[in-house]
Amino acid sequence: MVKLFPILLLVGCATGLDGPASEPPLDREYFRCDVQPVLAARCSFPACHGSARRPLSLYAPGRMRYGVNWDRPKEPMTMAELDMNFAVASGFTSASPAGEPLLLAKPLDTSAGGYYHRGADLYTAGDVFMAKDDPGYRMLASWIAGATAPTTCQPVLEVGQ
Repeated sequence: MVKLFPILLLVGCATGLDGPASEPPLDREYFRCDVQPVLAARCSFPACHGSARRPLSLYAPGRMRYGVNWDRPKEPMTMAELDMNFAVASGFTSASPAGEPLLLAKPLDTSAGGYYHRGADLYTAGDVFMAKDDPGYRMLASWIAGATAPTTCQPVLEVGQ
């Protein structure tokens, strides 16, 4: 047993037990101002991700709401809704086994290197992002890469539809 310890110690050091490099922190203000508007405009429809049945379920004005009565669907996002969207979207930003975060790869058309996304087939209008130069795709990619926004930022209105 004593002779085995030095070998195990060397193997442990050689394999880099420190784990993968940490990803940059996700900025909540950038999410609020630049990512949430993209997700609301492109993903939060009731038949898509505006449903609690989906792993990526999103709240948005005029769509699925949390704690907002049905007679006020256009009321601005609540902090609880924004917090939940930030949390669920953050869960899709880690690199997948193929290397791309699912939040980028799933809505990107397969012809541009994305993964299969059933929404492209269901609605026959193409995928959410047809190319990586789509402004909405770039906003999501920037957030995942660590972009930050000032606390005084204003949510974008145009997301390159």
